[in-house]
Amino acid sequence: MKKTVVARIVDRENKKKVIGAWMLSLFAIPMVIAADANTDADSTEQLDMLVVRGTDLSRYEFDEAESATGFNADIDEIPRTVQVIPEQLILDQNSKDLNDVLSNSAAVTRSDGFGGAETEVNIRGIGNKYLFVDGNPVSSRYNIDVANIESVEVVLGPASVLHGQVSPGGMVNVVTKKPQVESAYSVQVDLDEYGKQKLTLDSTGSLSDEVQYRIVMSGEDSETFREVVTEDGTFNTERKSLMVSPSLSYTPDDQNTFTVRLSHTEQELPIDRGTVMVNDGNDNFSIADIPRERMLGSEYDIRDSVEDLLQFDWEHELKNGWTNKFKAGYYEKEFDDYQNRIIRGLTNTPADFDDEASILGSGPVNSIQSNNLAIRRADSNDVKASDLFISNSLTGDFEFAGVDNTLYVGANLHSKKEDSKDGVALVTPNAVGFFDANVIDISATQSSNSKLSTSTISHSNTTTNEIGLSVQNLSYLTDRLNVLAGLRYDYYDLEGKNTNYYSVANLVQYTPLTTPETQDIDDSNDNVSGQLGAIYDINDDLTTYVSYAESFQPNFPSVTEGVYSGEFEPETAKQVEVGFKSSFFDDKLRLGVSAYKLERENVAGQDGDNKIVIIGKTESNGVDITGTVQFIEGLNILASYSYIDAEIVKSNDGEKDGNTPYNIPENKARLWGSYEIQDGDLAGLGFGLGAEYVDKRFGNDANTFVLPSYTVYDAAVWYYLPLSGEMKLRLNAGIKNFTDETYYTASGSNVYRISVGDPRTFYATARLEF
Repeated sequence: MKKTVVARIVDRENKKKVIGAWMLSLFAIPMVIAADANTDADSTEQLDMLVVRGTDLSRYEFDEAESATGFNADIDEIPRTVQVIPEQLILDQNSKDLNDVLSNSAAVTRSDGFGGAETEVNIRGIGNKYLFVDGNPVSSRYNIDVANIESVEVVLGPASVLHGQVSPGGMVNVVTKKPQVESAYSVQVDLDEYGKQKLTLDSTGSLSDEVQYRIVMSGEDSETFREVVTEDGTFNTERKSLMVSPSLSYTPDDQNTFTVRLSHTEQELPIDRGTVMVNDGNDNFSIADIPRERMLGSEYDIRDSVEDLLQFDWEHELKNGWTNKFKAGYYEKEFDDYQNRIIRGLTNTPADFDDEASILGSGPVNSIQSNNLAIRRADSNDVKASDLFISNSLTGDFEFAGVDNTLYVGANLHSKKEDSKDGVALVTPNAVGFFDANVIDISATQSSNSKLSTSTISHSNTTTNEIGLSVQNLSYLTDRLNVLAGLRYDYYDLEGKNTNYYSVANLVQYTPLTTPETQDIDDSNDNVSGQLGAIYDINDDLTTYVSYAESFQPNFPSVTEGVYSGEFEPETAKQVEVGFKSSFFDDKLRLGVSAYKLERENVAGQDGDNKIVIIGKTESNGVDITGTVQFIEGLNILASYSYIDAEIVKSNDGEKDGNTPYNIPENKARLWGSYEIQDGDLAGLGFGLGAEYVDKRFGNDANTFVLPSYTVYDAAVWYYLPLSGEMKLRLNAGIKNFTDETYYTASGSNVYRISVGDPRTFYATARLEF
């Protein structure tokens, strides 16, 4: 149960004092160590020169990945576009979450993410529903902590041949930190001017010759710049989390390695629906002229969640040099949330702000009008979800007809369960009535908020079983020509039940049903997906390739706010891609360019009543460019650009034919450069500077309103301070959005959900490594 407003304020202030005290003491630890080191140095007759280099020269380079082939392969030798984002880039940019990390791939664009409570992105103009962690699929609802990320692999385009039912736009695989043989420890503190407070601990090493361990922990208790202003005071939104991730690796001999990892996460995240668009009465929309920090929900809009991810890997090398990999994973998440969100505007001021009949008689409309009046509704979700994933694969090299090959053969089972309840705060839950409407003036201070009781309006329970069989082969036909070919069979079965307790009219009127309405869900389908590509070395510096890939993705039934969406045929997609990869001047300049045509059939989407419908057919045609530059020792530049021409070719009602899917910019570019001094007294001093440009985007599929383009600049400076022995302290400070650009990252598909970008933010981190 939530505390009272006064109790929450007192508790928050006391907590700040305690946290501030231990963080101050943590900053003092390195100073004491440094002082002790200096004392020892003074008493030593002869000093040895201590040479400390902060980071590797090529710290943004990563040449190998498994996500596109199933085996470790040089990404320059396969006919697909694969990007790898390493941990060092995360540290240099001070990325706060996975969305920040993925911004380094221009083909990846942001989406709403349920008011910031989930990780949600688009890849090549298509929404991405799955996130992979160490090759295991989990829901996009999984908010992985950046403290546990070793690298992130982004495969652009369909990846169904290996991974089954994934988005045709591409896939994201997060590689987590694993146990290491050499002992290493780090402690990191992150702070910013708006109240961020985060502590991260990382420890790894050997327990014996055969056993290594790692444990990564983080805790956060932060405030953000967004705030709710009421007659009772101002309430900043807060982010709280605790993550503990221990892992063990056991290598009894040269042929076997066993690894087990557990990640336990508890989070309390604000649900922030952002700002709104205002209609001038002639269907001309503009973003509401209100302070950037103003949140239009309540101080109770929070998602509480508990997540557990258990993974087991067994890698066995056969005597003939082939490798068998067995993987098993179990992911479970429970969460409940509550939110006061805007669902309608009003044409007239109601005579009685507390009377639903007066409110709804004042002319509710599907947008905010120039009077700035909005109707809010309180609703809730209570969800329990789990994913069980088991796979086994065999990979190895062989020769056939004088041609060298690398073969992958694999099978996997993915079982998903979800139990979900939707709730709405109603005026009279046991009689015909409306939701408990609340009118606010978005330009004025809110009246006092209270957390309302919600009634369950629908309950769904589903189980999905998916089975896949894959085979993929990379043939080295000549010294210059490689061919990648793959085939996969998928089968899925869906069973479940949905129960509605109310009938819903326009998301406004909820009428209780005398007898609950139940729909039984029973659906199954199968599909065969293929992939074929060739890559040719024109010379030692330039390679060209062409590829064709297919994907398969079921359209699962869903229930949103009591609205049930039926069973549909699965979505299929195909992509043709051509491109080249180059490396000049001894790898000092690397460049990749690809052009693609991606077509989707039987695409699902939401209508105006939150019901899932089949939109029809969409296309994405585009160009992706990536490059790295390292001409000077210590200089690293990473750049990416994406052009996306996305179109709804055929819609269910024909009204959206030719429109652009929402949240998809035509152009996006990302540039980041850093320089770290390598020698002399200032060795370890580094500087970083970056920029991200995102073109204007439509806010809905009807293309009735637009989010403006924006460019955000970031800057950072760091210094590796050598202490005693192997110990060093990395001090990092920076400014995000240093021009204080007002920008909007995404739309939630309607005029009431416009995500607000962060203002200029000063931050500081201290990382002790030993």
